[in-house]
Amino acid sequence: MDMRVILPNTLSKQENAFVIKNPEKTTNSFTITNATTAADELKIRHQGELAELKEFLKKYDMTSISTDELKKVGRRLYESDIIDASAFSMFTLGDGAFDADGHQTDTHVKFNAIALFDEKLDDYLAFVKSNPGVGRSQGIPEYIQGMVDANRAINALAYFANSSRPDLSVEERA
Repeated sequence: MDMRVILPNTLSKQENAFVIKNPEKTTNSFTITNATTAADELKIRHQGELAELKEFLKKYDMTSISTDELKKVGRRLYESDIIDASAFSMFTLGDGAFDADGHQTDTHVKFNAIALFDEKLDDYLAFVKSNPGVGRSQGIPEYIQGMVDANRAINALAYFANSSRPDLSVEERA
């Protein structure tokens, strides 16, 4: 007779999507207002690189983007050495929704990445401030810097996504 005991899976990896408090927010302390700053933020020095990035970005709106799309944008930035692995993780996590088995869910659902990244950083900084020991933990400063870098990158991308010209000049879409 088999006497094995089957224990129920008591550890769930489920996580609801991050709730964006201000989903209409399109500006924050990382908002970029000129092409030179945006290009510097993305470490772009050559017109050809910028033209290619702008062409790539035509498919994406940073204020209405899915996790699937953010992963593509993040990969492009990471493979171009524009962002590091810490910032790339912000892009790949998207809105943070996971099922009980730890698989991302609803990766097709659109959200405002500018507001998401900004609010995630604000919430994490508030958490660290209220728990000072956490801020001194190994890897936390790098994690925070990755969040800051992701915010800078998403705002620079938003600036260039609205530009129809292939050079450093910007012509806003109507």
